[in-house]
Amino acid sequence: MHNARAYSAGAELWLRIALVLAGSLLMYAGAKFSIEIGPVPITGQTLALPIVVALLGTRLGLAAVVAYLAEGALGLPVFARGGGPGYLIGPTAGYLWSMPFAAVAIGVAFDRGWGRDPLRRFVAIFAGTALVIAAGALWLAAFTGSARAAFAMGVVPFLIGDLAKCAIASAVPPQGLARLAARFRL
Repeated sequence: MHNARAYSAGAELWLRIALVLAGSLLMYAGAKFSIEIGPVPITGQTLALPIVVALLGTRLGLAAVVAYLAEGALGLPVFARGGGPGYLIGPTAGYLWSMPFAAVAIGVAFDRGWGRDPLRRFVAIFAGTALVIAAGALWLAAFTGSARAAFAMGVVPFLIGDLAKCAIASAVPPQGLARLAARFRL
């Protein structure tokens, strides 16, 4: 009996690690869906982030986003334009650094019932996305020297696309993988 529990705990740990890595891979895929438009590219990261949180839950979703940032900081080319520590201090760093906070905000909203229906999920995801866009634009303002220029380059081009990404992501119910695992007794 004791060995079965130890095996179960070990298997659960490896499953969690695999889920975190899969979530970071989804963030990578979102980053690589990139359209160059200026200092800040349009990417699929703001679509991937709430989906990762919805599928993995708050804790594992946050771990996946942090793992993604760590992978990029270590030089893996997981960001839209590559990888390395310079990306975490460059013009787009505000977007990247805000992603863990957005993951927590979205996850906590889901945990408090905002994930029960698509409209409330949309609102929660929109709030997290707005946090990413606002933090990114604030950081970008330090590079442009102008809040107006940062708004024009770091917010305006993303408004319609991010609304669409919020709508798409709101179709994924929170804890989707947990429900699937329970259904198949994984």
